[in-house]
Amino acid sequence: MRLDGWEGWHFHHLARRARTYGLDRIANLLNVVGWKLTKGENLPDDTIHELEKALIKIASIKNFDRTCDKPDCEICERVVKEFSSGESFDVPWKLRIELYRWQKEAKKLWWENGGRGIVKVVTGAGKTIFALSLISDLFNSEAYEDGGLKVIIIVPTTVLLDQWLIETMDKLHIPRKNIGIFCGKEKEEVENKDILIYVINSAREHLKNHYEKFFKGDDLFLIADECHRYGSKENSRIFDIPFSYTLGLSATPERYGDFGFEEKLIPNLGSVIYTYTYSDALRDGIIPPYKIIRLMIHLTPSEEFAYEEITERINKLTKVLISKYPELEKAFHTDFIKQLNKLYERTGDELIARYVTLLNQRKSIIHLSKSKLHALKWLFKEEKLGREKVLVFHERIEISEHIFKYLKETGFSVGIYHSKMPVKDRLRSISNFRDGKINILVACRALDEGFDVPAAETGIIVAGTSSVRQWIQRMGRILRKSPSKMYSKIYVVSVDAVEHDIFREKDLAEFEKEALGVESIYLGNKE
Repeated sequence: MRLDGWEGWHFHHLARRARTYGLDRIANLLNVVGWKLTKGENLPDDTIHELEKALIKIASIKNFDRTCDKPDCEICERVVKEFSSGESFDVPWKLRIELYRWQKEAKKLWWENGGRGIVKVVTGAGKTIFALSLISDLFNSEAYEDGGLKVIIIVPTTVLLDQWLIETMDKLHIPRKNIGIFCGKEKEEVENKDILIYVINSAREHLKNHYEKFFKGDDLFLIADECHRYGSKENSRIFDIPFSYTLGLSATPERYGDFGFEEKLIPNLGSVIYTYTYSDALRDGIIPPYKIIRLMIHLTPSEEFAYEEITERINKLTKVLISKYPELEKAFHTDFIKQLNKLYERTGDELIARYVTLLNQRKSIIHLSKSKLHALKWLFKEEKLGREKVLVFHERIEISEHIFKYLKETGFSVGIYHSKMPVKDRLRSISNFRDGKINILVACRALDEGFDVPAAETGIIVAGTSSVRQWIQRMGRILRKSPSKMYSKIYVVSVDAVEHDIFREKDLAEFEKEALGVESIYLGNKE
């Protein structure tokens, strides 16, 4: 190996990247080489030999040059060009991807916990690859060399089902005939399949019957993707059959409206065994840096009057409920709602139903505020977003349609995606956004989970939600690395003195803390 053109800092850069994959021995060697070159020292032959082996190793990491946090990194490109063998051996059931450090650490803890547990990982950090690595380990173990294992993957949407199907075939090199999918109109035969992917609505209705008929004698590995969705009374029916191994995956596994996390998820999936935060992912270069710009608006006078009137009714009803159910007095914030929902399940009390209705009516005032739409129009005009790749999130379909119509009539290249659209139109919007035929996509909750947009540079949350989970999911939609972007921008339109508390919640407070910068812009209202 010749060292022509290599400088000390090149190897320090490669060392930092090697540590992301848990390759500490290689990282230490690269740092030593870097310091020696910086000092002008010669390298012994045995060190050069070890260096060459180390560079061959990191060059073999899939997409090593394209996953660097520095766009078009010449150092990483040179390593791959000069030291990659270019050979690929696609062995069925064998995952040939170097795992990130967090994936290796989480895997170790999962095995130590008896093959059970929930892994809490930020969106975009590689949770699917982590799960596929466990599938690979199990199918290649001596225990199942003669069969006897089935993998059950549960997802909340058909979008995620499609992604799991593609990723499983591509990364584990498994023939399509070995995988069965079961959802809505696509109900394939499940007998004699190694992997079964269910959408939750179908799983809760058919999984138990399939177990009794077709795989009662097998060991089952349950992978519950977006596992927070399965803590409800109906969805938790998927836990009615025995599983030998369990894995829950979510950026936010906790549930804020009930005790499903504590009473359903932990007993059936196991406790949270590993947490990987935004600060961890930023440190490792797995997600791009980001800036937060908060547009603070006021409700219009009529909106503010309606908001305060409902708030007064909520406060009065709160006192009545606490008087009727003393256990509510010690419940705070989200626990108050959890306790209410539990009481309603037990009593069916109409007072509780009325209370929840009032909360939703008050929330609607914020979602439908004219000031928020005014802020969005100001944003596109003043921030010059017409040429950026932008995702716009709103809570309500009717307002999303209004935003889409406004942007289209104003001359922007825009599409829309929501659950009431025909499937072909939804797919066309996604395809056009990915291919660059449109650069703005207006979306509702249908894209909160499972939508990967690597090229998106900017996110705008016009109307948020009281759920920390949905904030995290939406922000995660644009925190995907792409060679074309140095950092992401997230605009948050929020009502001053009403919605500001959401960023005090633990996960969102950390998200804001790790931003490259946080800017606040105060806008007036229009009425």
